[in-house]
Amino acid sequence: MYEVGIMTNFRKPTKLATMTALIAKSYGIEIIYMSPKDVNIEERKIYGKVMVNNKWVNKKTDIPPFIDAAIYCFKKDNKEVMDFLKETTFLSDTRENLINKEKLQGILKEDPKFAHLIIPTHKVKSFDDVYPNLMKYNKVVIKPGNGIKGKDIYSIEKIGEDLFTIGYQRNEWDVPLNDLREFFDEVLQQRNYILQKYVASKTPQGDPFDIRVHVERDRSGKWSIAKIYVRIGIGQSVVSNVSQGGGVSEPVAFLKAFYGDKWETIYSNLVTIGKTLPKKMEALRKTHIMYLGIDIGIESNGDLYLFETNDGPGTKNVISEAAFHRSNYYAYVMKEKLNYPVKQLVDMIEDDQHKIAQLEIANSQLETAVSKETKKTAKKEKQIQDMINSTSWKVTGFLRKAKKLVKKS
Repeated sequence: MYEVGIMTNFRKPTKLATMTALIAKSYGIEIIYMSPKDVNIEERKIYGKVMVNNKWVNKKTDIPPFIDAAIYCFKKDNKEVMDFLKETTFLSDTRENLINKEKLQGILKEDPKFAHLIIPTHKVKSFDDVYPNLMKYNKVVIKPGNGIKGKDIYSIEKIGEDLFTIGYQRNEWDVPLNDLREFFDEVLQQRNYILQKYVASKTPQGDPFDIRVHVERDRSGKWSIAKIYVRIGIGQSVVSNVSQGGGVSEPVAFLKAFYGDKWETIYSNLVTIGKTLPKKMEALRKTHIMYLGIDIGIESNGDLYLFETNDGPGTKNVISEAAFHRSNYYAYVMKEKLNYPVKQLVDMIEDDQHKIAQLEIANSQLETAVSKETKKTAKKEKQIQDMINSTSWKVTGFLRKAKKLVKKS
């Protein structure tokens, strides 16, 4: 077997790593799970873990020719290790030529393919940068220029001649102008913040939401949409951050319910973004990247806005899709980029996996409302029966086995 590394900061192998390892074995690839602390530079060895009889066991190995390294491994404490690996092996991302939110907005604003997605964005160095824009847009969002996971994001809204509302996570409070200025000086002044026009991407119930377009490399090395889903920040006042409380929804039923006849155009535009923006991001960074989370807001009139791109997207809601794409892409890298004689992937596997995905999409498109649970269940049961009787069910058996094993572990 040929070896591919999966590197995270977690000592215990993740569910995604477990599922990916199980699938990768069918391609003749053994996954070496590791953290930066498992790299011995002097010995040029990895003290990681591999799967034996569906269980992770310790193993000392050579440095794998390809390592899928999570972006969180590239922190200051790990610099020596990551610099060593950059020179020694092929990494999924080298973290070179990073582009912060403000710079990206400026670049995309000049590109006619993406200019319509850009939210007006401004640097924030003093309160004088906040007040004029607050008067112009009436409501703004202030966020860290290099923030992740929706942390430390505030909204400020003008609600009266000398009265403003500050929003943070689930909290809102009203302040006069002098207190707003004091709040800026004490809380925001010392941070690298940017200001954006507030995009009213909210459900009729007032909960903020965004659309996550999760893209991965596929078995041919091309960008592929792994999943599109809606993230709803239930009870939150600013962002739709599921990690801070909220839920997820399938996109088609959601768009049909809230955007009526516009849903199909909106969904088509989301797909287009998923197919084109990753190529743009890779060209801008001039380095290899392997996955991307694209967050899109939608106003009530159907206009789309790019909230941000995340080159270390969470996989909780796309674990099966991510495991399938990554194991396939590992085989592609080993064979096409590193010239290892990895056995040919069976075309039928991906073709039938695609058919299954299309069945799920078609089923969602037939739903007219989330409340029709009985009808939905009946269709799912028929779909499952059809899949059992099809070649797809037999060919993709290893995927279902992987899911069961992950649940047991």
